[in-house]
Amino acid sequence: MYSVRECREMMVWESSLDVYKVVCRRWFTSCHWMLPTSKKKTGLWKVGKYIGTHNCEIDTFNGNHLNLDIDLISLQLIPHIEATIRYKIKECITSVHQEYGCTITKRKAYLGRKRAFEIIYGDWDKSFASLPRYMTALKHFNPGTVIEWKLEQSVGRPEYISRYVFWAFKPAIDGFVHCRPVISIDGTHIYGKYDIKLLIVIAVDANGQIFPLAFAICANESEETWTLFLNHLKQHVVKQRSGICLISDRHSGILSFVEHLLEWQEPYAYHRYCVRHLKDNFQKKYPNKDLYDLMRMAATDH
Repeated sequence: MYSVRECREMMVWESSLDVYKVVCRRWFTSCHWMLPTSKKKTGLWKVGKYIGTHNCEIDTFNGNHLNLDIDLISLQLIPHIEATIRYKIKECITSVHQEYGCTITKRKAYLGRKRAFEIIYGDWDKSFASLPRYMTALKHFNPGTVIEWKLEQSVGRPEYISRYVFWAFKPAIDGFVHCRPVISIDGTHIYGKYDIKLLIVIAVDANGQIFPLAFAICANESEETWTLFLNHLKQHVVKQRSGICLISDRHSGILSFVEHLLEWQEPYAYHRYCVRHLKDNFQKKYPNKDLYDLMRMAATDH
């Protein structure tokens, strides 16, 4: 259980009245007891009237009790989610039952867990708003780290919107010269409120281990974003090293970039297709195990 002071320190709610309400819900259930408050010019909340005698106990909660709302459930779940980020819905229901003696619905458990995540880690909007500050700190505490932005300004609005950010750590840049001349690039979805993509490039070190080189977050996979990514990769990581083999899928943005830039064409560089993507696409078009096995043997030469 969190006190009013602890809730304020955690900045869980936007105003002290919100804290007051939640703490009251935590300790009191439905009865005729009332404690009306009002806000004065000084900015402080004042208790104006006391009605009735409170004699209810927390044990009288039930699954549909109005006071057992999302904020109250999230307070109960915060310590558990801080301990393990993969706290399951059924575990949330069990935790609330152990504390209040009632079983909440899966929906209430889901919303309570979601609220607890927002309290601990912030919501999507705040996370994106903190991205420039995070990148600045990343560069400050990792000297030599390279960060590139692409910002756009909306019509009639003073703020800029981030459409693309690239970063590569200094140890990765320095370590690439000792890696094999083979790099693989790919993009993946970042699931959540916004439909954005994570681009990544990896190399292989002398021990045959994966060596991450650079990353980018962008609005979508397009010719523009892949051009930005590969240009920044060439400028900051690959640099003057030649004879690099670039492995990718058959995304049109990548193909268009490679076809129009001499630096990524033979004999300065070599472009090959990822066998895993090739096999997946082949199996989707020709769903036959014998054909798939033949294609796999042809692609891997064994």
